[in-house]
Amino acid sequence: MGDEILEMLACVEHIQWQEWAESVCGDIEVLLEIIKDNVDLNDLDSSRLEVIERNAQRVENWPKLMVDYSKLSEEMKEKDRVYARKVYEICKNEFV
Repeated sequence: MGDEILEMLACVEHIQWQEWAESVCGDIEVLLEIIKDNVDLNDLDSSRLEVIERNAQRVENWPKLMVDYSKLSEEMKEKDRVYARKVYEICKNEFV
């Protein structure tokens, strides 16, 4: 696979993730607000607190990644490339 094709597919993968993440972030923000207003965190076990914290971190961190693919770090681009390679292999095996 050529680097150009890999980068084009990775860019599309990033756009797809970005659209999904924007939707999910909105939902998470609403759920976190409901929890904040209605739940005493002291009543929750550690595994539930971890879920809340993990999702709060997503809401904080994901917007930093909602940029054009070209502006991502190489580490983040590689995460998109992993899925780009999978798409390429499927297409290669099915359509070539």
